[in-house]
Amino acid sequence: MRYLPILAALPLLCASHAFANSLISVGYFNGGGDVTAGPGGDIDKLDVRQITHLNYSFGLIYNNEKDETNEALKDPGKLHQLWLSPKVQADLQKIPELRKQNPDLKVLLSVGGWGARGFSGAADNKESRATFIRSVQEVMDRYGLDGIDLDWEYPVNGAWGLVDKQPADRDNFTALLKELRQALGDKKLVTIAVGANAESPKSWVDVKAIAPVLNYINLMTYDMAYGTQYFNSNLYDSSQWPTVAAADKYSADFVVNNYLAAGLKPEQMNLGIGFYGRVPKRAVEPGIDWTKADAQNNPVTKPYFGEAEKTLFSSLGYHLDKDTYVKYNDIVSKLLNDPQKRFTEHWDDQAKVPWLSVKSASGEPLFALSYENPRSVDLKAQYIKEKGLGGAMFWEYGADDNNQLAKQLATSLGIRH
Repeated sequence: MRYLPILAALPLLCASHAFANSLISVGYFNGGGDVTAGPGGDIDKLDVRQITHLNYSFGLIYNNEKDETNEALKDPGKLHQLWLSPKVQADLQKIPELRKQNPDLKVLLSVGGWGARGFSGAADNKESRATFIRSVQEVMDRYGLDGIDLDWEYPVNGAWGLVDKQPADRDNFTALLKELRQALGDKKLVTIAVGANAESPKSWVDVKAIAPVLNYINLMTYDMAYGTQYFNSNLYDSSQWPTVAAADKYSADFVVNNYLAAGLKPEQMNLGIGFYGRVPKRAVEPGIDWTKADAQNNPVTKPYFGEAEKTLFSSLGYHLDKDTYVKYNDIVSKLLNDPQKRFTEHWDDQAKVPWLSVKSASGEPLFALSYENPRSVDLKAQYIKEKGLGGAMFWEYGADDNNQLAKQLATSLGIRH
């Protein structure tokens, strides 16, 4: 399907134009519950003085996808419209109170997240897009929101088959964003979050086409500890802990450069920072180099966690066959301050992030978890300045430890309220 350039007359809405060249900090707050991050947090405990933008997460989309498990989203009379849980609705009514802390705060509703369905259907045609956009306008008006943030994970790819997808998703997403901008005008914020995967700026999202109608794009430069990689959100590559398969070799710098190469201006992108850590997948399952013939039967790495390490994490509430997401506040309270001192903290001066080791049964230190701390957050802020990026984004506020990462980020970026 082909679309006319309906917004040719609209100005470029880049971060530098919209925010007078000041750096921004976009904080996601998991209020409605996310499949990876656990139940929603307490909005009354938020300190929004450390951020410029709050992305309240998540709104979802009524859909007819066959694998949808949330019965509330299956109402055919509301297909392609936004759905807000009762908690989300109650939280959004408290936005005026949040703005008393920070009168300059911009509040956006984030729609989607990992495993969220309905995007492919909502973006599919002019009529479905119009239905979705009317719903967005109604929700924004009802709660006095400053903008909308779409977290479609992911167009064309469909979260590796988890949600519905089609080849037309890329062009349909472009059309949706252009029509959304046209409907909202240039005084509201329209933003998206995009994946770290190298294919995202190549074939999932048409970066050059959507950039002119977006205020900024949030790069999800985390969740990299898959395949044969150790680190979750390393700034650069590490020679001490190398990635075996070239296709798994990710770093925040690699992702930024991929989007720059695709035509995105540096001032229009925010570097993503995860307020959590992950146990690398290679610790518990074989690493596969999918570029090789008969790859599945010829793994390039072997799991190095034994039953003792799995039992340790299980005793702390983390079952490595299902969940390796560990919030920073839990890293501090459960791992760094472990009374039995079973974890040792290290710093990788190439990757520019901390990591923890555990001792194997034979006494060998094993790479257990990588994460962010105030030092790594500060270095990412310096990188943002050096690269001329628009600012930072982080997931998510409820995972912080007494706001220390958010405060460090604000200080390093020069944000004052």
